[in-house]
Amino acid sequence: MGNRVSIVIPTHNRASLLRRALVCVQSQTLRDKEIVVVVDGSTDDTLSMLATSFPEVKVVHHPSSKGPSAARNAGVAVASGEWIFFHDDDDLMHPSHLAELLAATLAAPPQSLVAGRSRDFAVRDDSIVFSPPVWTAAERSDTDTLIQFLEPTALRTITHTTILWPRRLFDTETWDETLSFYEDFDLCGRAILSGLHVIGREVGMYYIRVHGAPRITHAGDDTNQLLWSARYWLKWAAILRDHPEHRACAEALRNGLMDSLIRLSIVAAGRSYMPQLAAAFREWGGERYYVTPPPRSPLKRKLGDAVLNLAGFRALHLMLAGAEKLRRREAPYLDRLEAPANEADRQDAFYIGKYEGEAEDQTAAERSRATIASSASR
Repeated sequence: MGNRVSIVIPTHNRASLLRRALVCVQSQTLRDKEIVVVVDGSTDDTLSMLATSFPEVKVVHHPSSKGPSAARNAGVAVASGEWIFFHDDDDLMHPSHLAELLAATLAAPPQSLVAGRSRDFAVRDDSIVFSPPVWTAAERSDTDTLIQFLEPTALRTITHTTILWPRRLFDTETWDETLSFYEDFDLCGRAILSGLHVIGREVGMYYIRVHGAPRITHAGDDTNQLLWSARYWLKWAAILRDHPEHRACAEALRNGLMDSLIRLSIVAAGRSYMPQLAAAFREWGGERYYVTPPPRSPLKRKLGDAVLNLAGFRALHLMLAGAEKLRRREAPYLDRLEAPANEADRQDAFYIGKYEGEAEDQTAAERSRATIASSASR
């Protein structure tokens, strides 16, 4: 098996952020690589920017958007590498991220998916701020990993962007094009059921950008995300029905179904999903409805569960809305990210700043050339 890595990047109307991502990918120390960008219905200057600044990139163009899952499938279809890396168009990574991931993957036991490190970052008041780095356990059961994907309140220590995927997996598995939310958890889960085993290694560093736009291209509005979430949990309720060895996932699955029931109960477009969600909840051992995530106070948990079961979902929402007005709001997540505190943080800040600056320099140079060309033509 060769070791060429194909980096697949779906993008939609984010030319400026995509430029930063491509500068970052070009800076990777891994030499044997190709870049595939799937332009998914973009109406900005993405195509011209790619042609001018990144002519070596392999481009797939969808004239109208098909969503991130379809875009990734299209990228895989034209990729020539034995390994696939999925990069989001608004993120960055340490220059040795791919090289370290490849080395760790080649050193791992057969049938392993090695998950590396990641951390959130943002540019706040011209300064770079971070969350602590996260990575998953070096050894964990497949069931524990599936629970992390299914439990709606679980700490996420695995993302599709911290894994180097074997190309052969996509001969039998593809991204689910009916999902544009939780689609990465779905793929990871199906990879596990296909016989692959996720292990964590303290290697690489993937920088996940925190900003006001959707985390993924074309993530849709809140209603669509709720509908995709419901589809995800209904799909996995059906998948795990045929895998009795993963009955240990039942509690996490019930929590996901219950979360969808609560959130969709006041959404008109979600009414058709309610009977299916309720039936799946009962099938997986749900007897009485309960509030999830559960309030910290035992008294509040009992009160919420009682209101839900006696008065229904609308009464619960009214109660939660009233409690939200009285509760002191937490600081927005962006405000909780912290300035670099040690040498590793400062190194990460250096590389992020470098990529951001180089992308801006490229943009300025292009504008200058365009101005000169326009003046010469007059």
